[in-house]
Amino acid sequence: MKNAFFTLQKLLSHCIGFLLMVTGLNVYAGNLTASVDRDTLALTETFTLTLRYDEQINATPDYELLQKDFDILNTRSGTQMSIINGSMEASTEWKIALAPKRIGKLLIPSFSIDGAISDAIEITIEGKSKSPQNTDDNVSVEIETSKDTSYVQEQIIVTLRLFTTISLSGMELSPLQVKDALAVQLDEKQYQTKINGRPGAVIETRYALFPQQSGELIIPSMLYQVAIDTGHRDLWDRFYGNNQNNILRLRTEEQRLTILPAPAAANGNNWMPATNVSLSEHWSTSIDALKIGEPVTRSITIKADGLTAGQINPLQILPVNGLTFYNDQAQNDDQKNSQGITGSRIETIAIVPTKAGDFTLPEVKVNWWDTNSNSLRTATLPAVTLRVGLGDMSAQQLAEQNQQATTENEETAPATVDIDTDLTGLKEQSTRIVQQTPIWLYITNLVSLLAAAYFALEFFIVKRKLAGLHTAKEQEKNQRLQAENAAWNQVKRELAENNWKELRKALIDWAQIYWKNPSLTNLQTIATHINSVELTEELRKLDEAIFGGNNITPDSEILLQTLANFRRNKSYNNKNSSPLQPLYKS
Repeated sequence: MKNAFFTLQKLLSHCIGFLLMVTGLNVYAGNLTASVDRDTLALTETFTLTLRYDEQINATPDYELLQKDFDILNTRSGTQMSIINGSMEASTEWKIALAPKRIGKLLIPSFSIDGAISDAIEITIEGKSKSPQNTDDNVSVEIETSKDTSYVQEQIIVTLRLFTTISLSGMELSPLQVKDALAVQLDEKQYQTKINGRPGAVIETRYALFPQQSGELIIPSMLYQVAIDTGHRDLWDRFYGNNQNNILRLRTEEQRLTILPAPAAANGNNWMPATNVSLSEHWSTSIDALKIGEPVTRSITIKADGLTAGQINPLQILPVNGLTFYNDQAQNDDQKNSQGITGSRIETIAIVPTKAGDFTLPEVKVNWWDTNSNSLRTATLPAVTLRVGLGDMSAQQLAEQNQQATTENEETAPATVDIDTDLTGLKEQSTRIVQQTPIWLYITNLVSLLAAAYFALEFFIVKRKLAGLHTAKEQEKNQRLQAENAAWNQVKRELAENNWKELRKALIDWAQIYWKNPSLTNLQTIATHINSVELTEELRKLDEAIFGGNNITPDSEILLQTLANFRRNKSYNNKNSSPLQPLYKS
């Protein structure tokens, strides 16, 4: 009987352990993500699916559902190791080369590995493939732009393709450089297709282009230099510099685009042309139980699809009486994806309460131009209420505590003492001697209480004055910052329009605000302050274009980039030159 009991107990323990292991799989499962290098392609083309599990694991995905709409050409897997902050992390990756089986909207199903599930991905399969303009050539190139007309600073996707039906041992492409525009390379990918009925391959390179001024934008002819493999080598075996191979030089056609100025509907607003803009915020601690003098950090993230982080305008934070704001250096980040560039700007503000109460931070608004609907839109963060309590004991609380202590002393002190005294030795007489609290003790307590109340009152008066001075100083700083931002936006508008006279005036106005120096009345003084050889030359050209009567004109791109780099690298009025200052100076 005893053995049967222990056998049953052991069986139960194994069952419980198994259940814990099974139910714990989802708790400890890693993260599984799926991505493709192309989501729109022709029926005759191929693409690559990448599955990534953020832990090292010895497993294989189930491809049964995938084979319903796609042919699996080949698969590869591997483990990646990295060391982050002293700890080693590993991930497992599978790359699957796929070819679609039919035209239409096809779905890459979700995959499940060790309890983690990836998202499904929709793929669009078109009837016609991207084929070269001259299909008689073994190697050819082409260029394509996402739009022929756009606004200034709006993102344009430029796609370059090289088509080949023969093996290549090398390829070189000159960098994309466009006057009056910023070009950022997004990616380069390779895939298989059919060219004029023959199997071939495509090397596709994409750029995001941001025009900096209105007018005609010329994308120059791009030079490809390819080496034809005369031996039996793999199509993707690209070794550069092999002089024994035949070299071909191919050029794309020049492209001319129309760039429009900012529309009148956006006049007066900070110009941000994008496909989507969103705002989010994070607080370092709960905002329902703050205390006087204790800072709380607010981080606001502005994310814009179709803009770089450098194109996102800074936030305008309005002052609030009772709160002091300290702005930290903004953090910028650009992420490349299939739609282009998504820029994000993170602004961090330390907020120090200077008095108790409820304070409402107004809603945060960012105006932007929707390039899809051609309309002005606004991204908003709702208003936030901060609840601030007393961090230290107030003067009234201190007085009440002293009064309570005095009352307790009076209650615990002996009121009377009975003494039996024998006066004559003939008879005993009971005499009551009353012992009272000395008057000097009352006086001392009263003086101490009055002194404490006086110093507490003086402390709060000085504290309020200092808080008022800080608030006034912050208001003045914010006003200067807003004025500088408005002046800088005016400089950018005049640069975009090539209005040289107004540009000169806008530059002088901006410089006077930036350096807080009304004596800056000419471009030479501005060049001396910035100390840039290129800027000095361009400002000289600007003066000659206005006053010299010559045909010399400044380079708008050099002016914009030099001034923007100087403004970005130099903090406005040295506001970030020192760490967070104490609220009250000793």
